[in-house]
Amino acid sequence: MLMLEVLRLSRWEWFKVRRLRMPWILLAIAVLVSQVGIWANYFAYHNDEAYIVVSGGSSSYSMSPDEWDGVTVSTTCVDVARGNPPTGLDQLPEEERQFAQEQVDRWLNEGSCDNTTAIEELREGFTLPSSITGSMSSFASLGPIAVGPLLFMILAASLFGTEYGWGTLRTVLAGGIGRGKFLSAKLLLLLRLCAGALIVIALAALASSLIAALISPEETGGLADSGEWSDIVIVFFKAIYGLLPFIALSVFVTVLASSGGVGIAVSVGYIIAESIIAPLFNVNDTLSTVTDYLLIQSFLSWTAAPEQSSDTLLAFAVMLAYSTLFIAATAWIFRRRDIGGATGD
Repeated sequence: MLMLEVLRLSRWEWFKVRRLRMPWILLAIAVLVSQVGIWANYFAYHNDEAYIVVSGGSSSYSMSPDEWDGVTVSTTCVDVARGNPPTGLDQLPEEERQFAQEQVDRWLNEGSCDNTTAIEELREGFTLPSSITGSMSSFASLGPIAVGPLLFMILAASLFGTEYGWGTLRTVLAGGIGRGKFLSAKLLLLLRLCAGALIVIALAALASSLIAALISPEETGGLADSGEWSDIVIVFFKAIYGLLPFIALSVFVTVLASSGGVGIAVSVGYIIAESIIAPLFNVNDTLSTVTDYLLIQSFLSWTAAPEQSSDTLLAFAVMLAYSTLFIAATAWIFRRRDIGGATGD
């Protein structure tokens, strides 16, 4: 009965939220961010200049001994990734050609192109179903900034802050709705919004992959030939779980300060602060262990591919601890604090 009441309140909260502009603006930003990876990989796959920017394949090698009569043998990491032979190699006699190839191989064995993204990985970025899981990952983290958590922290602070600013919280609670039910309904609504945003991102990625296939009809390979479709479900639920502690933190600060503005400011400040502090901690072996227990680093470990992270279980436990702590603290404050009128914040 209690769960049904919470679900009913959550549905009512959705009818209120969908008329606000903030959720739609944040959704548009999330979709745009999620598309960056798809189209960056697409253009890098088809264009050498873009490939260099995206893959870091700017290293090159060339040689032109005097006895070769002006012939220059050269190659780049992009050529190697695409399987192109070194330029000028076909202009040499067989013996000199073998010598030049040995020199190029030696250059490669020195690790000159080890950090260059493989051409197959670029293709996976815009073909199904990897494009969908990749777009969710791009939404979660773009470079050093955890974009997804930041957007949902802003949304959570905005939704709770609106209740305080407009004075509607006092009116709603005066109608007989329990504070525990109201808080549960709000948190459930935010999780539903997370799920909805990820579904929209997945549909946008699907549409982009179809468009990418139509733009280049000469492209070899199928439309859906990368990754596993089951990965989409795994990434979907991992992303929702990973966003929960960030939402809980934002709600806690907003309820503590009774202000959406403070909640947004602290949310943005936290994301920026940890993004700066974590790399500094990694410089020191002792402090580097601390980063495993930071919120963003745990989120990145949790949402990373299994082969890219060996600390999945630790990340799960850390995020569970943060979520439990912030939700419990929020519930304690929310139940005991008097609710005032409109604050105008």
